[in-house]
Amino acid sequence: MDDLLSFVRNIFPTCKVLLLYYSGSRGYGFNDDTSDIDITAVLDGFKGNMHVQLGEIDIFAFSKEDYIKRQFFDETIIDYYKSAADDILVCKDKVIYLDNDFEQDYQNLKQFDHKKFLINQLDALLNYTKMRFGIKKNFKSHYHIFRMRGMVDHYDKTDKYELVVEAPWFTKMMDFKHNWENEKSKPYIKEIKEQVDYLENYRNELIKCGLG
Repeated sequence: MDDLLSFVRNIFPTCKVLLLYYSGSRGYGFNDDTSDIDITAVLDGFKGNMHVQLGEIDIFAFSKEDYIKRQFFDETIIDYYKSAADDILVCKDKVIYLDNDFEQDYQNLKQFDHKKFLINQLDALLNYTKMRFGIKKNFKSHYHIFRMRGMVDHYDKTDKYELVVEAPWFTKMMDFKHNWENEKSKPYIKEIKEQVDYLENYRNELIKCGLG
């Protein structure tokens, strides 16, 4: 972990690292031997946001301001980044570094209205997925539709938006994730579209019911 912190500091030498954590598959706990190392970095002295790919490491860098905007699903942040806003749910052991100057902000961001967050998360993920699905039917990132489907089922049981993927969606998610490039992915294409429609209707019903 110290190596990754030093690595990021060397990439952004004029910035102060406020927060660094594993995101993507490693953050969510769905990684395997083929997974890249995705890390999210919140930086003081940095403007905007960017995705930097260096070998097997992908850095998603945000200014403090833009990271907070992402967590509130601000319209100035693109869906690509907002669709990963729920990576703030990652376990404490996925946090590589948290600076004292950002600790209170980080803890505040982890306290949210679960229903409102879910509606916004669905909106960002669905917008991003439908755009990608229109380009290619079997992007690896489509596994997040099965992840979200399982998390929605968990929300229905608990009224909590947590990183818990209920069965059978966990199995479907991992199977598609492992096989998205081969013939085994083909039966899932129709189901992904069906679940996109389901999640869109589900989001609309949540909105109808209000945020109270």
